[in-house]
Amino acid sequence: MLHTSHLTDSLYDNTYHSLTGVDFDTIVDFDTSGFDAKSALAFASLPLIIQEPLLQSKRIVLIANNPSIDIASLEALLQPTDMLVLFNDFIHADFFANHPLAKDLPKLLFFRQIGDSKLHFGLPPRSNNVTAMLDMTKQAPPGILFGNTNYQFPLPADDPSPHDDPITANRVLEIPEQVDKLLRSDEHCRVLSEQHEVVADYPIFTDIHSSAPTSGFLLYRLFLSTRLHIQQKQSVETPLSIVMLGFNNDDKTAHFWEGHNWAFERQELATPPRDVEIIRQY
Repeated sequence: MLHTSHLTDSLYDNTYHSLTGVDFDTIVDFDTSGFDAKSALAFASLPLIIQEPLLQSKRIVLIANNPSIDIASLEALLQPTDMLVLFNDFIHADFFANHPLAKDLPKLLFFRQIGDSKLHFGLPPRSNNVTAMLDMTKQAPPGILFGNTNYQFPLPADDPSPHDDPITANRVLEIPEQVDKLLRSDEHCRVLSEQHEVVADYPIFTDIHSSAPTSGFLLYRLFLSTRLHIQQKQSVETPLSIVMLGFNNDDKTAHFWEGHNWAFERQELATPPRDVEIIRQY
């Protein structure tokens, strides 16, 4: 049991939330006895709907928004005991929502906040896969992590840089009722801070606004800690496998935002730990 007698001060509560993205009152009853506290709280940072399926999974597969990843590659890669992690306006949305190999797999969707605005990448009014998310609610309702803050249901007028992603005629702007419920569900959704404890050692650039880890690296670190908790909880020798597909961080990739510390991430991923496979894709 996590001892909280000395943690009731509101300043601590706010600091804890800023480092983990989890409301303090959500985890005070989370049993960390006998476990590494950091890894236990990483697991607690995940949406409730994902926690139990993750305990039954054999692999966590993080899939980048890399256009060179084709359907054939996914069909060859995916296994029935995988859990999938998708990012923002994720690629091959119809495949993940409806393909026999993917539709029933547990999924975690991560939507990154755009700077400190009301918007998140991958959700209206930006480019999105709301239609595929609606299909997912009928199969295996996904877990959702919002970067830094809950989804604010912004209007197009709230977009600080609309020219970055101009609205087209086929853009979904009205969220269907079932997806609306999903985005408001405490069971399905959590907020993940870009300053979470799992990236406490990440060297940000203080002179660049919103400097932070890439989405892929943030989730990679989260699941490195999470799998340690699962390994301890299940008393097994082999940790849960992690596969990272299409996360390219070298000069063959066209665009690098200067607010990410690419040198640090390259160094960290140069020699991945046991049972972590990184599949580059160009």
